[in-house]
Amino acid sequence: MLSPKDRADLEERISKIVVSKGFYFIDLEERMEKGAHIISVVVHKEPSVTIGDCEKLTRAILPLLESLPWYGDNEHLEVTSPGLDRVLKREWEYDVFKGRVIDISFDRDGKSQTVRAKLVGRENENVVIEYEGNYFRIPFDQVRKAKLVFEEGGKEHGKKQKRSHRKGI
Repeated sequence: MLSPKDRADLEERISKIVVSKGFYFIDLEERMEKGAHIISVVVHKEPSVTIGDCEKLTRAILPLLESLPWYGDNEHLEVTSPGLDRVLKREWEYDVFKGRVIDISFDRDGKSQTVRAKLVGRENENVVIEYEGNYFRIPFDQVRKAKLVFEEGGKEHGKKQKRSHRKGI
């Protein structure tokens, strides 16, 4: 796994590549799988990310990774979409996914509450939702979890797409 400094540097460099290709850079995730170090780059664009998009970004990112001294036979790149049920982790993601339906859990008057609402975006230190025709502002520090919801017959979003590059295959 990468050190915090190496991870931050890699996120910044990959983000520049992703944005230059017309996508949102959402996240850089790491995991170990069957002894391999998987670097997963999560990207987004409207209306959805295709397998072709993932292949294009893999070809754009791979030269950067292969130039790094630590990238070897045990490292693998995966480019993926956020998926239909992504948990929103950063405040700016509330802008990227505005207009989508979310399940949001938050604290209100000392109690936890969960609602399914339309994400309007963010305003100052609040997430703004539309629930039953009314607009609500929820302070970010009261949000416990917010997760995208796939709506059948609603806004078209494809299945989670990904393209992996396994070094040596």
